[in-house]
Amino acid sequence: MTLLRSAASRALLALALALAGCAGQAAAPPQPLAVQPVAWPPSADLGPVRAVADDGRRVVLFHDGAAAVFVDGALARVERAPHRWVGAAALPAPDGHGTWIVGVDAEGRLLRLPSQGALEPVSDRYGLERAPVRAALGLGGGGAAFALDGEIAVADGATVTRYATGPLATFAAGGGRVAFALGDGLRALDVATRALLSYPLPDGPAPLLAVTGAGRLLAATSAALYEEDAAGVLRLRLRASAALHGLAVSGDRVWFADGDELGVLDGTGARQTRGARLPRGGKLIGSPSGDVWLLASGALRRFSPGDAAPAWDDLAPVVARACAPCHLPGGEGGVDLSTPAAWTTTTSLRESIARRVLEERTMPPPGRALSEADRARIRAFIGRMRPAGP
Repeated sequence: MTLLRSAASRALLALALALAGCAGQAAAPPQPLAVQPVAWPPSADLGPVRAVADDGRRVVLFHDGAAAVFVDGALARVERAPHRWVGAAALPAPDGHGTWIVGVDAEGRLLRLPSQGALEPVSDRYGLERAPVRAALGLGGGGAAFALDGEIAVADGATVTRYATGPLATFAAGGGRVAFALGDGLRALDVATRALLSYPLPDGPAPLLAVTGAGRLLAATSAALYEEDAAGVLRLRLRASAALHGLAVSGDRVWFADGDELGVLDGTGARQTRGARLPRGGKLIGSPSGDVWLLASGALRRFSPGDAAPAWDDLAPVVARACAPCHLPGGEGGVDLSTPAAWTTTTSLRESIARRVLEERTMPPPGRALSEADRARIRAFIGRMRPAGP
């Protein structure tokens, strides 16, 4: 009996030592994030950039008194107008056809920049002709959200609904939800159900908010970044190493700025650059390509993850499901889209795909619908194939 107890004791001791050894091994630190600057041509010396809007194909830089339009990374034209810009966005058109790039000026006017022609006021097209607009954001699913003076307005193309909020400190939208911070806390409105949720944060009010395309809420204080889980609870994802001052959703990515470093948050955790030396007063702005814009003191820069090479493997299942058999070799569509080379042969073909699939949404035909995630993959792949400069 004594021998058995002694043997059992030795076994338990050995197990305890093994577990202690495992516990003493520190988890491997995450690999640093590699980013690369995306070359961008100047805007004909138009002065500081005040806002940027990006729909994947077109990028518009808003300067005081002018707007510079880029198509496929090249400067296409400059539209001059006496406006001081405070914001910009790519919004679903009120009639549901295509995307409008709009600017918000200091007087609260919403102005559209069409593909051709001068800027035109469009506040009335969204039912906001008598309300100063302070910020505009795409809501997803064909809707748009606007921050007004003490109100939020939601436009779905048919109706405009306003919600009294009081003065807004922060405003974000996406995935059919609108999030905003008031002086006493954080709220999120589900537009379809009109349910309003409140979220406590242990670090105090969140100066940074973002909503993903799936409607997931992210909130950041200077000290920490929180992400909403499946149960609707904000969970801690990151403690800042310096101070968080930027947060943006870009396609499937969530970007953040921590001190003078850039970071990306995904399902595996958070990764940050080392030695990026970014300005700490900059604002992050998302791009449907998955890249991120950094606007600081009137200077605009664009960054891409260093490992974000064009991924045909991501796009191929979408092509097989939605584009075949019309666009196989010899298919009835007359254009082969079955290989990466076919997508990258000509700029005009990429422009046609972007227009018909991403903007007008007339392709694919009924019966082969694309999800928003499918369109994001197409947008990202096309964006990688475009030249970054003139």
